[in-house]
Amino acid sequence: MSWHPAYRDWVLTPDYDFARRYLREHLLDALTAHARTVAELPSAQSAAARAALAALEAGLGRLRQGTLPDRADDVPDLYFQVQRWLEADVGAEALGWLRLGLSRNDLDMTVYLLRARSTSLTRLRALLELQVGLLDLAEAHLQTLMIAHTHHQPGQPTTVAHYLCAQAAVVERDVLRSLEALSRLDRCPLGAAALAGSSHPLDREQAAARLGFAEPIVSTYDAVASADWQLDVAAVAQSVAITVSRLLCDLLVWAGESVLHLDDGLVQGSSIMPQKRNPVALEHARTRCSRALGVAQAVLLPGHNIPFGDLNDFGPDAQGALQTLHQLLLGALELTLACLRGCRFDVSALERRVEMSDTTATELADELVRSTGCPFPEAHRVVAALVRYLADAGRPLTLAQPADLAAVGGPAMPVEAMAAALSPRAFVERRNGLGGPAPAAVRVHLAALRQRSGRYHEAVEGITARIDAALETLRGSGKDV
Repeated sequence: MSWHPAYRDWVLTPDYDFARRYLREHLLDALTAHARTVAELPSAQSAAARAALAALEAGLGRLRQGTLPDRADDVPDLYFQVQRWLEADVGAEALGWLRLGLSRNDLDMTVYLLRARSTSLTRLRALLELQVGLLDLAEAHLQTLMIAHTHHQPGQPTTVAHYLCAQAAVVERDVLRSLEALSRLDRCPLGAAALAGSSHPLDREQAAARLGFAEPIVSTYDAVASADWQLDVAAVAQSVAITVSRLLCDLLVWAGESVLHLDDGLVQGSSIMPQKRNPVALEHARTRCSRALGVAQAVLLPGHNIPFGDLNDFGPDAQGALQTLHQLLLGALELTLACLRGCRFDVSALERRVEMSDTTATELADELVRSTGCPFPEAHRVVAALVRYLADAGRPLTLAQPADLAAVGGPAMPVEAMAAALSPRAFVERRNGLGGPAPAAVRVHLAALRQRSGRYHEAVEGITARIDAALETLRGSGKDV
């Protein structure tokens, strides 16, 4: 058969090249698992059948060790090219057993899920490493004061550790989303055939176990027609990209204000301005998050308004977008972690900024309520007037005196009490309740985050160990454990 040049050049050749590069090992794993499942059928117990199936598995092993052939002009995809190679290597009889109860529908979806499961685990590990990076940096900055902003304006004093633990808490929720999505990737379509299964009694549970899946997809129709696991992958990727991009936005602001300094290996100079240390690693991480959000739409939108059945929309046509999404997100995560590991805060500059700000105004109002009995609305009004009064005089709120408070109609207040209420350090220390910025409270939160992160690491390693053990057996001697 001679393919039309447009179909050949725009579909067959790029899809074949993609499959050979990214799906080769998964395809051979799925074919091997199916061959072993077929070998258990009652109809495959004769000496001739056993010999043919042994030859088939040996042929698959040779393919695994060698180079997959180029696509022949009359072959549409990698599966049929592998079929042709196997027929030449082991004969038509052996190949016939491989095709028993197998469709490209269930085979392709199994291969795509194997790839998605592998890349999802890789991203999940990177996400957990990012969380550890945030927690390690937080532990080093429990006492480092900074200004927290609301609506792009200076709000209240907090600590770098308080900020980073809050970011780590958001990352934790992305970890949980990733684990939940992974549980839906961990189900195997193999044995569903075209969509109605096979009249041969293939053990689909055993086929799934051979590939390290937790279980098969129960409905054979669902197994090849839904592909909604791709929506999980895209949705989680979008959430992670948004989480990381918001962190990067703040890191870039701090780098621009020279209160955050990246290691030399993460910055670039200027071709004309000798003083420049451009935080390019942060910029590239941010753009990867933005691009990941766009590519996620290329995964989601093809599932709109299509019939429920096996289709190219979520088959070969979606795999390039999924791979691009993986590379973008993994790049963003690894670049961001490198920046966290390779950065230094200018602690003195951060604290000077807090000292020269009006961000302790809330605590002064609270102290007026406690020490003078002033209702909070009145205390709020008086302190707001004090802030304006001092701004006109060019003085920071932290240096206000009782006479200044009296000048705007405020109640009398002892010097010591007013100084304590206006101290950024005291502001933070007084907020020692659950989740507050006081170092003692942050230590509690940090320890809990680390403990749970350890459990997530263990869960991921447990899943990985199960998959690795199954695939090691599958790729080994030909004997299932």
